[in-house]
Amino acid sequence: MAFKKLFFVLLMAGILSVPVLGFASSADQSGQALNHAGQAEAPTVTLFHGEECPHCQAERKFLGELKKEMPDLKVVEYEVWHNKENRELFLKTADELGIKSLAVPLTIIGDDYIIGFDKPENSGEKIRQMLANLESGSSGVSSEKEMFKIPFFGEINVKNLSLPVLAVALGTLDGFNPCSMWALLVFLTLVIASGSRKKVLLVGGTFILVSATSYFLFMAAWLNAFMFIGYMSAAQIIIGLLAVVAGVISIKEFFTYKPNVCEVSSPEQQQKIGARIKRALGAASLPLMLLGVAGVAFSVNLVELLCSLGIPVVFTKTMTMYNLAAWKYYSYIGLYDFFYMIDDIIVLAVAGFSMKFFHFNSGYSRWSRLIAGAAMLILGFIFLFKPELIMFGS
Repeated sequence: MAFKKLFFVLLMAGILSVPVLGFASSADQSGQALNHAGQAEAPTVTLFHGEECPHCQAERKFLGELKKEMPDLKVVEYEVWHNKENRELFLKTADELGIKSLAVPLTIIGDDYIIGFDKPENSGEKIRQMLANLESGSSGVSSEKEMFKIPFFGEINVKNLSLPVLAVALGTLDGFNPCSMWALLVFLTLVIASGSRKKVLLVGGTFILVSATSYFLFMAAWLNAFMFIGYMSAAQIIIGLLAVVAGVISIKEFFTYKPNVCEVSSPEQQQKIGARIKRALGAASLPLMLLGVAGVAFSVNLVELLCSLGIPVVFTKTMTMYNLAAWKYYSYIGLYDFFYMIDDIIVLAVAGFSMKFFHFNSGYSRWSRLIAGAAMLILGFIFLFKPELIMFGS
């Protein structure tokens, strides 16, 4: 019961906080001319940032401290989330520098640049190096090799960990677990027996839609929680450890896998949900039946969250390190959510058009444990030992 209350709170937080990352139309700064050539008189740092971006605020604080060390340092700031002129300058400057992955904070020193900021000892040191390169006439910070050596996995190119790839891969792997699939299969088995294709599609479609919406709001709640917290070393370490633990558990499940068995829900819970499924399908009218299906889908997702808590939490935390526009965050959650439901969608499509029972081979679910575990370990090690690598790209 306590977990159901927690889930409801998280769900409401997801609903109420979706607009938090939205853009306001007001402007609080005026654009200024950007000049990369005038570095001879005084070293200049040009910073494009977003007002609500925690990483941007961390860099602004760092630059303030840096100015105390370097009194002749000039810092020119452009807020781009709320200021249209500054945003246009941001796009123009990025185009001139050949930057394809737009994100804030974007720091430009001379002809060099760095995207993202995590903490002074990492990104801050790179900015210091860029200033030293400017003084000596050299360059090259922005072209550094983005490789990271992971124990047991060797060298990993962080560019391969782009958010669209992560969303598709982790969403698909997260979806292959038996905790909710069995409920959908019970629904379809009973409805197929009625011989009504329309009923099969309506029942299965309602189940999938409610499940997807619940998961989207749950992930949105985590996203906004992480955005509210901003960059905190303790949170970073906790998420990294969670990813490593979840990865180890997922790999362990590869070796101890039991087909169609959810380790979280008990047989008694499954019997109760089975009884609710029968009551829902026995409703007096179609609207009441679909309402009952929605209720079952929602309750099943309570169990689903325990089955795969680590993957969506780590993915949403990873997104916050890319400093994206608000609509991109939710687009990536939507992409993750779609591929999270892809196995259910395929099962429904086959059942709806062939009126035959279909279930994925258990081998898919088993191997997804191994692949998801490896991905979680990689992300966990990066969070713990090299978090600044995730800051590059979008």
